[in-house]
Amino acid sequence: MLAKVFINRFTTPLIQRITFRWSSAWRDALASAIAAALAWVLAKHLFGHVHPVFAAISAVVCLAPGLPSHGKQAIGLMVGVATGIIVGDAALWLPDDYPLLRIGFATFSAIAIAALYGLGAVVPIQAGVSAVLMLAVGPESAGVVRMLDVLVGAGVGLVFSQVLLTPNPIGIIDSSAKDLLEKLSSGFSKSLQALEEKNADKAQNAVQIFSRAHDSLIALENGISMARNTARWTLRGRFVSREVKGIASRYERHAVRLYASSLLFSEAFADALRKEQGPAPASLHERLANVASGCASIANDNERPVLIPVSASELADAVSAPWQLCLQHLSTVESALLTFGFTTQTESTKNAEKSKP
Repeated sequence: MLAKVFINRFTTPLIQRITFRWSSAWRDALASAIAAALAWVLAKHLFGHVHPVFAAISAVVCLAPGLPSHGKQAIGLMVGVATGIIVGDAALWLPDDYPLLRIGFATFSAIAIAALYGLGAVVPIQAGVSAVLMLAVGPESAGVVRMLDVLVGAGVGLVFSQVLLTPNPIGIIDSSAKDLLEKLSSGFSKSLQALEEKNADKAQNAVQIFSRAHDSLIALENGISMARNTARWTLRGRFVSREVKGIASRYERHAVRLYASSLLFSEAFADALRKEQGPAPASLHERLANVASGCASIANDNERPVLIPVSASELADAVSAPWQLCLQHLSTVESALLTFGFTTQTESTKNAEKSKP
């Protein structure tokens, strides 16, 4: 029995990590395979190369999984190879009495020069490799022939990354934000259930749900970074780069505040429910239900929910300190949610008047 529990405890997270890695990599792996075959065929028919290995390799280098920007990788590959070929060709003029010294000097020079561009690790790596190949196999195989193969492979990689497989940068941010909202909706729903049943244990369960939403917050931050790279280095992203910049900066400012205020609310709510210091505020049930359903509504692309305004009578109500702290954090949550698609009652009224014939 203990062995079974031990195995489940350690194998389940491992399976989840493997599944996540597979779901993240298989599309790029398939694209790399198709692009490598296509680059091989093109180089063979366009230039008559019998074995255009470098064309296929270049396509794989440009489209391999895990790259932050396939377009930037393709550009860096071409710049690095060109630099290495030039440096290697110049090194051929050096005396051949000490070949290892010449290879070492050419490699150092190519990598040092390529590092000055500031274009990423692929540039100095390819520059050093190209310089070594120029001196090892000669310019006939590693010079113009290799450069043509690289241009074909990188060109195919650019077509795939810029046109065929370019993700929507706005969609990347929206999907990450919706995942965060779904987690928060689940937490607020659990808090609402705890309030209705006056169950402190369920309120504590809500705290755990909000704590687990931290993974979604990290995913949103990664999505924002990926969207910015896509907007900068892809053709499709260029068309919406200004919109991406605005959405990314807005979410970046308010996502952490939304998560933190939600977690603080859940902890204050669980504390107030556990201490049982007076009844809960009259409007708390309605506001909790509105926030929970509103988060789910935005996550499912439904209509924009309207925040319930805080009345003056509620502010004047005498409630205990734990409940006052709970209301303060809930107000911060509602304020942050305006960034994620909620609207105020005033804005909703204005939009309704505009839609009237």
